[in-house]
Amino acid sequence: MKRKTTEIRVDFSLKREVFFVVIGAMLGAVSMLIPTAFEVGMGLPYYVTWLAFGHVVGVYSSDAAFAGVAIHTITAISIGIVIGVFLYKTGILNISKLSNGLLYGLFAGSVILIVFFIPVYLLILQPEINRILTNTMPESYDEYTYDEYGTTLTQYSFPLVIVSYIIMHLVFGITVGVMSSTLSIKFGSRYRCTKCDISFSRIDSYQKHVELIHGEKPIQLTRILILGGGFAGIEVLRQLQKTFQNDIRIDITLVSRDNFFLFTPMLPEISSGMIETRHIVTPLRAFCNRAKFYETEIESIDLEKKEVVITHRIGKHTMPIEWRSHMLKYDYLVLALGSETNFFGVSEAAKQAFTLKNLGDAIVLRNHVINMLEQADIEHEDIDLRKRLLTFVVVGGGFSGVEIVGELNDFILDSIKYFYHNLQKSYARIILINSGGRILPEVTEDLADFALREIRKNGVEVLLNTRVVEVTSDNVKLDQGTIITTQTIIWAGGGKPQTLLSALSCEHDKSGRIMTNNYLEVAGYTDSIMALGDCACVTDPNTGKPYPPTAQHALRQGKVAAINLISKIKAQENHKETFDYKTKGVMTLIGKRNGVGVILGHKVHGFAAWWFWRSYYLVNLPTVEKKLRVLVDWIIDLFFKRDVTRLKTPAEEIGFKPNISDRSFTT
Repeated sequence: MKRKTTEIRVDFSLKREVFFVVIGAMLGAVSMLIPTAFEVGMGLPYYVTWLAFGHVVGVYSSDAAFAGVAIHTITAISIGIVIGVFLYKTGILNISKLSNGLLYGLFAGSVILIVFFIPVYLLILQPEINRILTNTMPESYDEYTYDEYGTTLTQYSFPLVIVSYIIMHLVFGITVGVMSSTLSIKFGSRYRCTKCDISFSRIDSYQKHVELIHGEKPIQLTRILILGGGFAGIEVLRQLQKTFQNDIRIDITLVSRDNFFLFTPMLPEISSGMIETRHIVTPLRAFCNRAKFYETEIESIDLEKKEVVITHRIGKHTMPIEWRSHMLKYDYLVLALGSETNFFGVSEAAKQAFTLKNLGDAIVLRNHVINMLEQADIEHEDIDLRKRLLTFVVVGGGFSGVEIVGELNDFILDSIKYFYHNLQKSYARIILINSGGRILPEVTEDLADFALREIRKNGVEVLLNTRVVEVTSDNVKLDQGTIITTQTIIWAGGGKPQTLLSALSCEHDKSGRIMTNNYLEVAGYTDSIMALGDCACVTDPNTGKPYPPTAQHALRQGKVAAINLISKIKAQENHKETFDYKTKGVMTLIGKRNGVGVILGHKVHGFAAWWFWRSYYLVNLPTVEKKLRVLVDWIIDLFFKRDVTRLKTPAEEIGFKPNISDRSFTT
């Protein structure tokens, strides 16, 4: 049985409704000027009407006609918006149906004509038109205003004026109704099934879904399961939703351990406090119009049975009452789970080192750095302790390591300058350790050399051809035997697939990444499983080497994977695409207003590279809101000092309180 329309949950934004009506009203205000040709054909001086409008609002200059057009247009738009908001708030009319949109437009046009324009015309405009004709065009007025019976033109042609204005407002109403309804259908309302937690853009699709999925004889669905909510996973989701928005036979599910999409290129700026934490995260549910979403851990994947077991906590996050597991079956599986930090077997590194792979890492790292500065400020007279507290070691000379060390160096030195007056910049020691002979292997050697010079000029120590062999709670041991005493080790030495993926019964490369063909299909499971992003090994046919694990490649892989998946579902195998992508460029920041990169084959460095980096990633943030928030953060950073507020975690608040009698005191 179909659900009644009145029971349907319609997810719609008042801001969107008003925006759609504004666009429609603007186009309607323009289109309603077209019938003025009718008045010109009837011999009516229509231009004088705009002059009269202008005079009524106090404009008597040469811009009076322009002011009249503007007032008329603004009034029409305002009334259209008011009526649209009224209809939205009362629920009388849902303009996401074209017929309702047309009714709305005709109603709005009629209201403007009857309630506003006719009274205004009779009481205000007509006397002003007669005055204008009498004072400014007396000859024309004498010639055209009176007929042989002494009847004025205004009186004689009033029915024609009314007919003309009825036509104008009909054109306005039809335009605003059709346009706002079309925009609403395309981008606006969603009819949500609360049982499945998915939505459709058309009411007939929703009703068919209820009948065929929740009816007495439900149909078999094609189940697509996407694991991972990063760049690759979200891009696949977007493309699939766009194609299958109103296809009731398709079931799409997204699973992620976090309930937000993280814009990872800006993580170093979170760790330094340049950008607010929430400004680079977007709720994954905001992307899931046509898909179900589960925030869970993935317990197991059975490629043979086509089953995935997910698990989540019940109760408090830190003290769960129990763990609950659920099984998800799939017909098509997309693996886009990213990667985790690769410590390359270094003893204790996983326990003692900080990483920067997720939002929690950035928050913890920032709090720790501020804590080190606070402790060093108290212990400024104990040189050895102060030295250990103010030594910061970053392991890894690739993009991640260089960006982290650049942000960290700027943040520490600026904080000492403005906030920690017992300390001096020379006390801080920031070290970058790289196992290779040069940093930034992703760019050309001359750009890497430029970056090395700039980083060293900013006070960072760079150790090349050096490996970390052991990490403890208060030091780092190097392969040359050197020991660096420090409380802060940040590991940016590369990534590897999660253990869950490395253990799957499919082909892997030596680092554990899943091997795919150029269609992004997993070897041995090409009919049902695709892998992409950091967890996949996709070979570049031009070089024979794997594509680098970058956001740029993940986005493009997401598009290609979606195209190929759609082709499989529609049995259009000849429409599949191979992944053959030539990068548009690579860029990285190396400190305050400084960077290096290759853009469309052109090398850039310094301020230009920094500016290109910011422009590119600002544009690629997922929503307008996030773009504006990050832009404001950057502007604020130009004029104000960065905050050194440390927000303690609950564990830190509880803290460790030793026995006072066991303490030693210094004076």
